[in-house]
Amino acid sequence: MTRRRNLLTALGVTTLLVYLTTSTGLVEGDNKLILALAFGIGPMAIVGILGLVERLGPHASDRMTRLSRIFLVSAFVLFTLMVIVQQLTVMQFASLRAAADPATAESLKLIFKGVNTLQLGIDVTFDLFYCIGVIVLASAMYRHPEFNRIVSIFGVMSAGALLALNLYAFPNVPAESGLVDLGPVTGIWWLMVIAQVVRSRWRTRVDPLPA
Repeated sequence: MTRRRNLLTALGVTTLLVYLTTSTGLVEGDNKLILALAFGIGPMAIVGILGLVERLGPHASDRMTRLSRIFLVSAFVLFTLMVIVQQLTVMQFASLRAAADPATAESLKLIFKGVNTLQLGIDVTFDLFYCIGVIVLASAMYRHPEFNRIVSIFGVMSAGALLALNLYAFPNVPAESGLVDLGPVTGIWWLMVIAQVVRSRWRTRVDPLPA
């Protein structure tokens, strides 16, 4: 059981680090390692989320934990689809433009803008499911003894603001509309959640319950 929990924690931290470094531009490129890490964000997140929802257990509403599980798992399936479609589109059009004459390359650039709307639509769909899932999950943590209310409120507010900005900027993404991208802020919330889990485990080991 301890190994399983440690694995889930490691998966959660790895997923967040990959997401934060790629979404903020700290790591860029199209090499195989970076692509593999990016493609792994969704599956790793799903495993971590299922473990976290299970951990909430009897201290949270069954309905809220079920809803958060459904929305967040759906969100990260959409996220994986979005990343793969995005990278496939960019790489294919880049190779076509590199081999084309200037006039054809300009035409391909216009075609790319039209085709790229597909992954942007998937991105908005992901944000919708993701934000609702985080709001429900954070709300379920409000009265949980392991997660303080500050963590719960921060999750609700950051995900709610992210959802509002995405809906306001639609059909564009917030960054293209001159608005701030709060996606990394929700990533910080996930780090706070993982820190609370690790802290709770450490306290349990140091101060075991009496027999």
